[in-house]
Amino acid sequence: MGLYQRFLRSVALPAGSYAAGYRDVLPYLRGLETSQWWSPDQLRELQNRKLCHLIAHVYEQVPYYHDLMQEAGLRPTDIQTTDDLVKLPIVDKHVLTGNYPDRIRDHWIPDGELIAAGSSGSTGERLLYWTTKPQKAKKWAGLFRFWEMAGYHFGDRYATFTVSANRGLRNSALLLRLEWGLLRHLWMPMIEITDENLETYARKLDAFRPVMLRSYASTAYYLALYMVRHGANVPIPAVITTGETLSPHMREVIEQAFAPGRVFVEYGGDGMQLAGECDQHQGYHLNAETAFLEVVRDGKRVPDGELGELVFTNLEATAVPFIRYNIHDVGILTHEPCACGRGLPRLTHLEGRLTDLFVTQDGHWISVHHFTGLFGHMPSVNAFQVVQRRPDDVLIKLVLNEAFSGQDEQTIRDTFCRYLGASTHLELEFVDAIPTTPSGKRRFFISQAILEAEQTQATAPQQEQP
Repeated sequence: MGLYQRFLRSVALPAGSYAAGYRDVLPYLRGLETSQWWSPDQLRELQNRKLCHLIAHVYEQVPYYHDLMQEAGLRPTDIQTTDDLVKLPIVDKHVLTGNYPDRIRDHWIPDGELIAAGSSGSTGERLLYWTTKPQKAKKWAGLFRFWEMAGYHFGDRYATFTVSANRGLRNSALLLRLEWGLLRHLWMPMIEITDENLETYARKLDAFRPVMLRSYASTAYYLALYMVRHGANVPIPAVITTGETLSPHMREVIEQAFAPGRVFVEYGGDGMQLAGECDQHQGYHLNAETAFLEVVRDGKRVPDGELGELVFTNLEATAVPFIRYNIHDVGILTHEPCACGRGLPRLTHLEGRLTDLFVTQDGHWISVHHFTGLFGHMPSVNAFQVVQRRPDDVLIKLVLNEAFSGQDEQTIRDTFCRYLGASTHLELEFVDAIPTTPSGKRRFFISQAILEAEQTQATAPQQEQP
């Protein structure tokens, strides 16, 4: 570590974090840097201690959980380990939204310390919740640990390619410029994806030469695809993708554009920094000191190695507790050791949101990875979005160029019918652009079939709960 990096880590960042009210960032990060090398047994012991404290606290301070546990005949002492979590119901954004703002909040925290927060709403429904500065500081610490896994150190040049930029000092434009200058940060605001804009971004990166680029998966892919098609290369050691599912084909294109750099996937959601890749690229290490993960199918835990929905318990958050929270993403968990030596469990597969999967007519899930390579290897398609309206009805939106042919259309139809069934109705719609979500993400696949099933289940009459 060089002199400048030491100055940032020892002087500038502690002072800035303290001034911004996030003084827990660096102490918590130092703890994470140590505990990631603990054994799985040590990590489980830490999780159980934090869980006991969490359950005892929410029983006393959060009306929803107090009433829920009393109705079920549960006391805090009945939940001593993560195995005992199954005694509590799985919740999702519908439950939290239905009890927001007062019944689901921690009444021990003064009103003036609560910070209103929310998810991006990329699936059509935004989640509102409370957080605090200490809670956000711990989220930042988890984020920085994943950056370090990718080879980044404070003081290295880094760039972000997103709608909104990372910022700690929000109240002053002058202080924000100082912050970005000290951190050597280049923000490229993600605007309309055109060849002209992509060329500008590539030139900026080539001039800046960052150690790390952080971007939504789709925007990094479109930038990389433009660069590959035009013979451009900018060597960036680490490209961190976030916010969207990254397919193997997308990873291949990004790594070609920024060779000899590598892609590192970072995963989070709804106020939690959850997982990230190390340099072994054998899956995504979980932020196990802060969150406990269950993988479930039909509400029941599945063994390691089986695909299911991801249910997280945030062991640090009480402003709004996320206890057995179904984030509606799909993945596979393993506790097998990673070659890097960290004791953190891993997601070996991360298929993205449940609504990013196809569902077949007989109820099976199909990964979108079957189709991303198809369009990536079709130069006549500039951009695409696939909407599964029903299991047997698919709309494919395409932004084309003059090279598109009848043979390309037939290849698309044949490929989708091969995976989804010959009776599947396919509608191709040729459009000028694919719109982004309000957060700036450009979703490749949307399963309205799964989304409607989720909404029906959420609004169906249920047994009354407190």
